[in-house]
Amino acid sequence: MLPSLSLLCVLTLLTAPPVESKFEQVAPETVAGHVRRSPDQTRAVVLIHGFHFCSAQGVPRAEFRPWQKPEAPLVRELAREADVFAFAYGQDAPLSKIAERSRLAEDIARLREAGYRDIVLVGHSAGGLIARLLVEDHPACGVTKVVEVCSPNAGCSLAVVTVPRNQQDFLASLTPAGRQLALKERAKVHVPASVQFVCVVARWAGYNSDGVVPCSSQWSIDLRDQGIPAITVRANHREVVRSSRTAEVLARVVRDDQPRWSPDHVRQARKEVLGR
Repeated sequence: MLPSLSLLCVLTLLTAPPVESKFEQVAPETVAGHVRRSPDQTRAVVLIHGFHFCSAQGVPRAEFRPWQKPEAPLVRELAREADVFAFAYGQDAPLSKIAERSRLAEDIARLREAGYRDIVLVGHSAGGLIARLLVEDHPACGVTKVVEVCSPNAGCSLAVVTVPRNQQDFLASLTPAGRQLALKERAKVHVPASVQFVCVVARWAGYNSDGVVPCSSQWSIDLRDQGIPAITVRANHREVVRSSRTAEVLARVVRDDQPRWSPDHVRQARKEVLGR
């Protein structure tokens, strides 16, 4: 009976429906379906969006967000020192399945084949968690740095809004309960030492939150225990990837070295980053 169950599990994985995804170069020029490395350019930055409201028909479809498009301030700022790409995905599966069943790993492989030596994933909100899952499960995929921006590593209590039925599993994986379950199941999985990783923590209007995700979730205790550094900005959850002011900060985080912090450094930074 056990061999039959094992076979059933394998068949289930093989027949699991893929998650629709799109990958497009957006700077220095838009190249749909192709990777065109600029002369002498060795850095590629991939922008990954987070949750967004959509109709039931739109949930499975991969759609780029405005901040990922060529005219956006963040894209223009990053394009000064990198080729920029955008990744979009359907939201009809939980986070872990999106990381597994989308084409993100294959798209990263295409960047490696094109000759990029520095591949940076910039994930906003849920997009940062997808980037985290990718490098944790595939440390040798070619990603050299992950920049999480306002990502709910410990969950977000506001992830309980009404959404179409086919988006509910995705949203549930962003709740505190969903994230705690994921962290428990992946307790022995860590951010690989070979990948630089940094949390951009936004605080808005004097609160210990960006208006959506608490600062303590953006820089969660499991990441602090791993010495993951944190950079603070003054912005709300939506503005942080859309304004020219924060675009400069994010571009600097992408460019600069982001080594792990010592336990003492984490302790000293905790009050500044998380507040009281």
